[in-house]
Amino acid sequence: MAQRVPAVGEDPARLAIRGRIAASVAQHALLAAGVVWAIWLAAVLGVVIGGVEAGAISDPHHSWLHYGGPLWPLFTWDFGWYHSVAELGYPHGHGGPFYAFFPLWPLVLRASGSIPDWAAALAVVIAASGLAFLGVAASNPSGQARRAALALACWPGSFMLLLAYPDVVALAAAAWAAALVLRGRPFLAGALGAVAAVARPTGFLIAIPLLLVARGPRARAVAAGAPLAAAVAVQIYFWRRSGDALAFIHAQELPVWNRNGPSRFSKWPGHIAHAFSVHAWLLIAGALVGVVLAALVARRFGRWYAGAVAYALVAAALLFGAQTPQSRIESAVLAVAVPILGVLWWLGPRYRPWALFATAVVAVSFLSGTVTS
Repeated sequence: MAQRVPAVGEDPARLAIRGRIAASVAQHALLAAGVVWAIWLAAVLGVVIGGVEAGAISDPHHSWLHYGGPLWPLFTWDFGWYHSVAELGYPHGHGGPFYAFFPLWPLVLRASGSIPDWAAALAVVIAASGLAFLGVAASNPSGQARRAALALACWPGSFMLLLAYPDVVALAAAAWAAALVLRGRPFLAGALGAVAAVARPTGFLIAIPLLLVARGPRARAVAAGAPLAAAVAVQIYFWRRSGDALAFIHAQELPVWNRNGPSRFSKWPGHIAHAFSVHAWLLIAGALVGVVLAALVARRFGRWYAGAVAYALVAAALLFGAQTPQSRIESAVLAVAVPILGVLWWLGPRYRPWALFATAVVAVSFLSGTVTS
């Protein structure tokens, strides 16, 4: 914690007492955030284990390797890809889907030694999730640590932080980079920002708030330059290994991921036309009810509340039309993220660096096709 220079006539003993009180408050706030994390962890693990045991979560076609007994859902989706990269390495002389995955997580799996990869991954993910909750709490500009932890726990899709992926490692590193740069520690902040950058493709974006928050040109250069340099180093490594300067981009464009970036906008008119051909009267009636409801809210409470109601109705309609469970989850996260971005910008200058960072992350995720139609 930064020390304040006593003003003329101020009692140093009184300042010391204030400092101890502030440190105690901060410590208790982080303890409260830790309690929130523990409850969240128990809830997510309980849902996963209970769902598997009850048969609500199942894999009848054995599409996944069932690591960890009833915890096997945490090792689905991309864990197999990371595990393959850890075992086989990135291919020499040509590209391929392996280059869609950044190198930190394969290195973690490879370093597990005699410990089973899934067990090491689970241990790292659980530890990183705790650090992520504490880091988010510590970096909250308002100082409301418990509220920040609760917001993370209640965030749609927060359960995905326990998937055996590097996402939670990137979040923990980025959050603590933010917390440290706020406390005048740009070198440590830059180092953790670099960890985020080699963990996930969007990790380098933490350079945005680090650049805006760090004090002094040297601090800005170190804090923001480290994650950018780490991201460039990953791309250079991919280039030298594969012989393709755009190995990562070409890997992301492969049909196996079913991502077409902005071209997915072109699919929405077709979805809407199909919905009208099947449920025309239902959609028209719903639209009329929505317009009337928004007008009533605007008249009684104001335009901002009416806009919120209209947005909620449109988002609900889009979620209703989502075609796969994955697209429903992604769309739900996006539907919540957009108004939260608006709130961050509305909160004022103190939140602007984080609002810009969050906007960049959402925009890159959406335009790259990570959020699908």
